[in-house]
Amino acid sequence: MDITVSHSGKQHAYQHANSVQQLGCLKRFVTSTYYRKNRWPDRLARFVPRLDRGLGKRCLESLNSDLVSRDLTFELPELWYRNIVGDRVKAEQAMFRRDSRFDQWVARKFAGESDVFWGFQGSCLDSLIAAQRAGRLAVCEFATAHVTAAIRILSEECDKHPEWAGTISNFHFPDWYQRRLEQEPAEADICVAASSFTEKSLLEVGVPQNKIRMLPLASDLDQFRFKARNSNGPLNVLFVGGIGQRKGIKYLFQAIEKVASKNVKLKLLGPLPADDAPLKQWSSHFEYLGRTDQNGVVRHMQEADVLVLPSVFEGFGLVIVEAMATGMPVITSTHSCGPEVIREGVDGFVLQPDDVDGLADRISWCAEHRNELVQMGRAAHERAQEFSWGAHATRLGVVLRSLESSVTSRQ
Repeated sequence: MDITVSHSGKQHAYQHANSVQQLGCLKRFVTSTYYRKNRWPDRLARFVPRLDRGLGKRCLESLNSDLVSRDLTFELPELWYRNIVGDRVKAEQAMFRRDSRFDQWVARKFAGESDVFWGFQGSCLDSLIAAQRAGRLAVCEFATAHVTAAIRILSEECDKHPEWAGTISNFHFPDWYQRRLEQEPAEADICVAASSFTEKSLLEVGVPQNKIRMLPLASDLDQFRFKARNSNGPLNVLFVGGIGQRKGIKYLFQAIEKVASKNVKLKLLGPLPADDAPLKQWSSHFEYLGRTDQNGVVRHMQEADVLVLPSVFEGFGLVIVEAMATGMPVITSTHSCGPEVIREGVDGFVLQPDDVDGLADRISWCAEHRNELVQMGRAAHERAQEFSWGAHATRLGVVLRSLESSVTSRQ
C-alpha cells in the first residue's frame, strides 16, 4: 500500500510523512515549502548561516527529500503580508487562499497517484474529490474539531463572556473557506481524529462512527527534558498559550480567586491578546512572563509545579504532553487531548472547561499534597513518552492496517 501525504503548511505534517516513510508506505509528500539542503538550488542557502538556520525549520533530516514535492509560490503572498508589510489580516486572508490554491494543484497532479491520499483539514477538499474519482482511498486528518463545533462553542463563549470576545480568534473564516471546511469530512472515505473531542465534533455533523479513526498527535519530546521537582515553597501554577478565553483564561482566574491562597502563584506564558483590557481586573492574580522561544518555554515548565489549561476549544493541545514530559502534572479540560493522555489522579486531572469550582478544588489539592504532586509529575513524564513521534508511527501502523481491506477492494 503506497500513500501520498499532502499538507499546505508545516505543522506536524513533516513528522507524519516521516512516520509513513518508516512504515514503508510513503510514495510522496507534497507541501508548499521544504528545505532540501543538499540539493540545488537549496544548498546555496548553506553559505548564509542565518538563512540556513531559518530554513532548517522547514526540513526533517530523516525524511527522504527525493520523496518531497513542493511549490514555494503558494506561500509567498502570506509571507509578504506577514513579514514585510506587517498586515496580520491580509496575511490570514492570503493563508486561506494558499490552502485553496495548493489543494487545487495537488488535486490536478498528485491526488490520484497512490493507493491512499492523506490530506489535512483545511487544504484537501479538491484533492479528496480527485482521489475518489481516481478510485483511491481518500483520508482527511483533523488536528482540531470540526468548524461547525468550533463556531458553536466559541459563539456561546462570546455570549457568556462578551468582554473576552475579542480574545477568541482564528475562527472568523471567509464564507467560501468555511464551506470548504464543512464539506471535507463528507468527501473523505476516512476521517482521522486527533482526540475524542475532535471525534465527537465529527459525529455531531453526521460522520458515521465506522468512518472515523483515532490518531493522537505527537511531539518531539527530546526537547522537553525531565527535571525533578521538590515539595518546598509556594505552588507555582503555569499557563502556556495564547492568553484569551479560547484557552479558558477567565475560568482559571476565577479558580485562583476562589483558592485565595498566598501559597499559590499563577504565572502566564504566551502572547497577549490585541485587546488586553479584560486582563486588567485580574492583574493581581497572576504574573505575566511574556513570550519566549522554545528553550524559554522548557525552562519555565521545569520551574513550575503544575500546568493548568482549561481550554474551551483546543482540539489536541501539544503543550499538555510537552509539560508532562518535563515532569509536571497537568489539569486540563475535556475539550483537549486530556481524556486520552491524562490518567485521572495519576498524572493530572480533567474537567469540563467551565467547572470553576472543580478547578479550584484541584489546584487546592495540589497545594496541600506537594509530595504526592511530585510523584504525579514522575508519572506524567513516563506517560508523555507514549506520545513521542516513535509511538505515533506505531499507532499509525495500526490505522493503516485497518485501511488495507478498503484499499484492496478498490484495486
